[in-house]
Amino acid sequence: MKSIRFTLPILAMVSLTLAHAASPLPDARPESVGMSSERLARIGPWVERLQSEEKIAGAVTVVARKGKLVHFEANGFADRESRRPMKADTIFYLASMTKPIAAVGVLMLMEEQKLLLTDPLEKFLPAFKNPQVAVARGADPSRYDLEPAKRSITIQDLLTHEAGFPGSPNENTWLRNEARGSLPAGHTLTQYVDHLATLPLDFHPGTKWRYGDATLVLGRVIEVASGQPLDQFLSERIFVPLGMTDTAFYVPKEKLGRVASIYEQEAGRPLAKLPPRDTAMPTLLNAGGGLFSTAPDYLRFCQMLLNGGELDGHRLLGPKSIELMATPLVDEIPLPFLSGQGYGLTVAVLQPGGVSGLLGSPGTYGWSGAMNTYFRIDPKEQIVLAIFQQLRPGNNQEATYGFQNLVMSSVVE
Repeated sequence: MKSIRFTLPILAMVSLTLAHAASPLPDARPESVGMSSERLARIGPWVERLQSEEKIAGAVTVVARKGKLVHFEANGFADRESRRPMKADTIFYLASMTKPIAAVGVLMLMEEQKLLLTDPLEKFLPAFKNPQVAVARGADPSRYDLEPAKRSITIQDLLTHEAGFPGSPNENTWLRNEARGSLPAGHTLTQYVDHLATLPLDFHPGTKWRYGDATLVLGRVIEVASGQPLDQFLSERIFVPLGMTDTAFYVPKEKLGRVASIYEQEAGRPLAKLPPRDTAMPTLLNAGGGLFSTAPDYLRFCQMLLNGGELDGHRLLGPKSIELMATPLVDEIPLPFLSGQGYGLTVAVLQPGGVSGLLGSPGTYGWSGAMNTYFRIDPKEQIVLAIFQQLRPGNNQEATYGFQNLVMSSVVE
């Protein structure tokens, strides 16, 4: 299957496809920032190999070092059946890569003294006052006793997935189904969060890490603390200043032809196209996983983080807030595919010791999405790397960790 590839030094040609948006970053030869052109050139053939093995349809890959774009490729197909190629401005569903954007919004409100991370959740959402914890009576999770939570949920608990909501690992599926199964079609963020507040917690706040609805609730906190709908706040405070013109909770009609199709990869089976995700404006704005975006847009967001909160004269945060975001407050994420990584404020943080098997400096941080979008920022090496694809199931280490190792092995000084 023939691959479509855009590479440096013809990056200027790619930039022509971005006339509607801010150019992502200034470009440079890799050697000028201590990276190897020859080694970065391995990325395209690697993507092509995954295509030929029926593991992915295509991908957009970006690498920047010291604020300079040194690699930007669009390989393969956004839709295999119509042979529509991946392009520099292909639109991807970010899924959980929405979470770090929400965290930046919360930290902005913290800097403006509209909230503290230690604030109890009920300060903004009174329905969460005096939470109860479900204590199972036996093997049936629907049979439980209630006991008062030992303390309130805090804003920081939401950022670190320690709020008490059910989630992975060891998901309490009964509680999760209760949270999601009894609301009318077309329910809003407010309705969902208000309903969630009527249910017991799965554990005492601050005692466990569970990957669930915490960031979704955080979106409602942003609305209350800022006095704006979530989409309006993110657009005005983050997307517009950073020139992220293709990032939103929906895809407008004129951009639908740029959306990448979703594929499923199962061992021993051909790559299968899945039904498209709804691109219309949702009634529930999900800060935990609702945004669509492009590689150029998200690269600018990442470069802002690496720069300590500023990009092109627009300062969103101070450096100390970024430092806090990338500090591991949970020492070890209890998911096998994230071994050797702690958890900060919505991001995984690489720990010393090499347990993860990933190339990168301790303190490298980032996150991924359910469709295998993936980014990491290495502050020591001043590197941003990201791969965008639409592939299920998630957590495909060959298609994400493999990319990180290819990039970091290209650092030569």
